[in-house]
Amino acid sequence: MGGSILSVLGRAYMYLRYRDERKVQHELVRKYEGQFRNAGTVLLADIFMAVAVVAVVSMLAALLYWILA
Repeated sequence: MGGSILSVLGRAYMYLRYRDERKVQHELVRKYEGQFRNAGTVLLADIFMAVAVVAVVSMLAALLYWILA
């Protein structure tokens, strides 16, 4: 179940980003070992990392505001 969701997510990401079948296949083999599931996993990890960075920066800003206010 989870693999199929990652595969769909990876396929959508690759086709939205590269828009050409040859480019998609080239990047899929070059970066993601030929599997859309791996592309979906990388995309999901990137999204979670971005959310984590925003959360940490927000907490630091709130802490600084609380200390300096």
